[in-house]
Formats: sequence, C-alpha cells, structure tokens
Amino acid sequence: MKKLLVVFFSLVFLAGIAEAGPKEARLKHADKNKDGAVDAKEMHREKNWEHKQKEKAKKIFKEADVNKDGVVDENEINTWKPGKKANSWWKKKADTNNDGTVSEEELVVWKKLAKDKMDLNGDGVIDHKEKRMCWRHAKSKVNTKIEKQYDANGDGWLDESEVKAMLRAKHEMIKTKGKAKAGTEIEKEYDANKDGMIDSEEAKTMEEDAGK
Repeated sequence: MKKLLVVFFSLVFLAGIAEAGPKEARLKHADKNKDGAVDAKEMHREKNWEHKQKEKAKKIFKEADVNKDGVVDENEINTWKPGKKANSWWKKKADTNNDGTVSEEELVVWKKLAKDKMDLNGDGVIDHKEKRMCWRHAKSKVNTKIEKQYDANGDGWLDESEVKAMLRAKHEMIKTKGKAKAGTEIEKEYDANKDGMIDSEEAKTMEEDAGK
C-alpha cells in the first residue's frame, strides 16, 4: 500500500513541477547536455515533456476519483491502481475502448472470455494454437491498410467473418505465388519460422482455420 501511495503522489508531483515548478529546477531538467545553457531545441523538448506530465496527472486523477466529485479522498487513493498498458497481444484485444490501457472491467471481461471461449482444452493456459485462433472470439483492432480492406462494417475492428475473408484471400495469394508476406498481426501467427513470410506449408494451417 505504501508503494502505491508513493507511485500516485510521485506522478502527481512530477506534473505539479511541470505546471509551475521553480525556474531553476525547470531549466536544470531541460538542460539535457549539461552545458549550463538551454537552447531552443531543449526548451521545445521540455515543453513537450511538461505537457505529457500534465496529461498523465489528469488521467491519474480521473481514474482515482471514482465518485467523480472532483476530489481524490484517502479511500480512493488506497484503492487506485495504475492502468495496465495495452502492449501485449492479449491486452490489445482486451482494451475494447481503445484508450491504451486495460481497465479492471475490461480485464474481468477478458478473463471470462479466455476461460469460457479461448482455452479450448481447459488447462488454464492459452497455448499457441488457442492464441492463434483467438480472433474467433475476440475482435481484432484494424491497424494496417490490409486489415482496413476487410473491415466490411467500418467499425475499426475485424470480427470473425472479416478475419476469415482476409485469411482466405491471403491463402489464395499463396496458392498462386507460393508464399506471401505476413502483413498483419493475425497473419504473423501463421508464420511458424518467423521469417516474415507465409509459405505453402504454413498456409495449410491458415486454410484449416479459415474454413472452420
């Protein structure tokens, strides 16, 4: 709990310095090359850093102020937890509101989805095959031009039918050319040797999954 309080107040304190810190401290922080002077480039970077700290503090305050009364009381601080950054494959899928973090509510929904739908053999672990086929139960965010072509309803996500259409088209390309680039995160799951290409042998798994 003590560590949690330190994290909370440290982040807010940093933002406070960015907002109205002592001139000397601000200039010292901006002087990255330690030459005793702050040039235009360093000041520009300092202002960008200050802006990010302010936005981070606002986000932390908003998360912590559970009852939305404009004040973060002791109880709210004690129950506050830092947001989980969506920087892994499952977190990106669990982050359904696309705000860059996985909230407690999103985490609960994801765990239930993983347990009820994705963990096919019920061993409590999402193995490679189950991870590869998670697009059948969890929508995939559109990140590339290729994926955008198959986002039929234009909602920014690929559902099961849209992913199947994309995989089938890729499989047809491989049948014609012998191999094709793994251009999306979904396709990369079929690149067994991780060479950036999907060959005809690797495409057999793709055909099997897209046909189900």
